[in-house]
Amino acid sequence: MSAPINSAIRSCALFATFLLAFVASLEAQNRPAAEMDTVREQNVGVLRPGDALRIIVFRDPALSGEFPIDSRGFVQIPGLGDIRVGGLTPFAARERLREQMLARGISREPELAVQPLLRVSVLGEVRAPGPFAVEPGTTLLQILTRAGGPSERADLRKAQVVRDGRALRVDLQSALAGSVAGRYSLFSNDVLYVPRKTGFTRENAGFVLSGVGALLSIATLVATLRR
Repeated sequence: MSAPINSAIRSCALFATFLLAFVASLEAQNRPAAEMDTVREQNVGVLRPGDALRIIVFRDPALSGEFPIDSRGFVQIPGLGDIRVGGLTPFAARERLREQMLARGISREPELAVQPLLRVSVLGEVRAPGPFAVEPGTTLLQILTRAGGPSERADLRKAQVVRDGRALRVDLQSALAGSVAGRYSLFSNDVLYVPRKTGFTRENAGFVLSGVGALLSIATLVATLRR
């Protein structure tokens, strides 16, 4: 085998070794520093415009139904009128509805069940992005499933929850492996954003390494033919 061919083979091998080491160091740098500690609360925040209330009034089905919260923060219920619930917790909203029923003499002891439906959105590298109406207590992994799961290009380690104008980092890759991050509950108006993989990824490395392997094969073939 000639010296130039030997040198080319050694160069390709060294490049492949360097490439693997570079990818490993890059992955280490991309590990999230901390999980999203600020969303550990078990509550779901307050109701906002775009949410809805599913109301069941026992012995009075005319007042039952699903009612959206309008841009002013009010629900419009036939027989009760406009009632402000925006800015209230789900429990406080139920108590306000009960007070309105008592004030209007609808029932001396009103019995009602109120199920809030929170509006959240999923954007980015998921299979079915969009807004969703979810029950309180819905977790990040549950909403990711509702959105069809991540696409092949999703960077789950760098996912973010946008809440009240703040972007909170959450590692959904570790959540899929069982970490506590997957059990964080969503608040009304939360946006889960899953970014696309960028930079030099493992997939890029695989493509380049396949090219290096092809070059090595060609160099070996040429060396064999020249013997």
